[in-house]
Amino acid sequence: MSKKNLEKIYFKALNKVKAKSIIKDNISLEKNILTISNEKIDLNKFNNLYIFGVGKAAFSMAKECENIIGKKIKGGFIVSTSKGNLNYLKHFTSTHPDVTTKSEDAANKLIDNVKKLKKNDYFIFLLSGGASAMIEKPILGLSLEDFIKASSSLLTSGIDIKALNTIRKSISQVKGGKLADCIKSNGKVLVLSDVIGDDLNIIGSAPMNNGKFQHILVGNNEIALNEAKKFCKKDYEKVEIITTTLDYPSKKASKYVTKLIKEYDKKYSSFVLLFGGETTTVVKSGGGYGGRNQELALRLLLENIVNEDISILCAGSDGIDGRSDANGAFVTSKTIEKMNEMKLNPKEFLENSDSNTFFKKLGFDFVTGITGTNVMDFIIIEKKGK
Repeated sequence: MSKKNLEKIYFKALNKVKAKSIIKDNISLEKNILTISNEKIDLNKFNNLYIFGVGKAAFSMAKECENIIGKKIKGGFIVSTSKGNLNYLKHFTSTHPDVTTKSEDAANKLIDNVKKLKKNDYFIFLLSGGASAMIEKPILGLSLEDFIKASSSLLTSGIDIKALNTIRKSISQVKGGKLADCIKSNGKVLVLSDVIGDDLNIIGSAPMNNGKFQHILVGNNEIALNEAKKFCKKDYEKVEIITTTLDYPSKKASKYVTKLIKEYDKKYSSFVLLFGGETTTVVKSGGGYGGRNQELALRLLLENIVNEDISILCAGSDGIDGRSDANGAFVTSKTIEKMNEMKLNPKEFLENSDSNTFFKKLGFDFVTGITGTNVMDFIIIEKKGK
């Protein structure tokens, strides 16, 4: 039953920061008055309205914008990893987490499209996590091949997202506000945050953040976990959001989470502890599959904290966890039973950075597919009541 409870809590958090919720909560149209996050914009004062976007959530956010604004949209260009067509906007499917030739094509097309905006036009720009890899135009003198080599090395180094995006900005022609430099018209940027502390200089490597345009935070980890907390409150003695800024390496994170589980276990007969953030992991060579969430789950399993009452889900909000088709993993008493039955040694899988193979063999990997949003990761700990 715990697996089901953990899934319910996860999806409660996730759905609050999916496109349907965040766009509906922040955009409305009545006659020719467009309201964006409580600010009214009279479209009669502008020639045309355009929508642009980049990131994992860009396609689904754009689709919701089309549902609300419809024929008022003159055009625009969206870059995401999704497949599909939009009614009023051009859509380009790019790549993530790797920078590829598609990333360069996407950047060139996006630059061409935003340059067409005239002074008396208005735009909405939809920015979400993953944008850093999806659009790329290296600085002059640096080939895309060399850029890709540098990006790949950084991704597997254990470097945190802040440092990663700082380096990316310095060698790019679109990041760090450089895309915004191409735009002559007025507009706003709606941001779905996938970074610790919601730093606008970091999200998507800040393609639109040059000081010209207002950025509005429409979704983040805190909004998601608050929704999960509301959902759980009536059924558990204690429900608490411990942090939304967990950024430890997975080894340190597992010790920190374990310590808190022990403390709450002594005090409460039932609880849900919620953690948000993004841990880091160093990928060891050996051809293993998995990512930071599954590695954290594996480390928590090795802490011997899970029992018949206490269960854990570590999962990303975007549906992807490293080099695997899983989003995360469950650690429950049944996981341990199955592991013992199959005589699997978790330490071996951890040594090979192969957490996905471990959980997949047991049937405790968590597979959602691409969710269409991204607000970092969720760690959900449940202690069932007696």
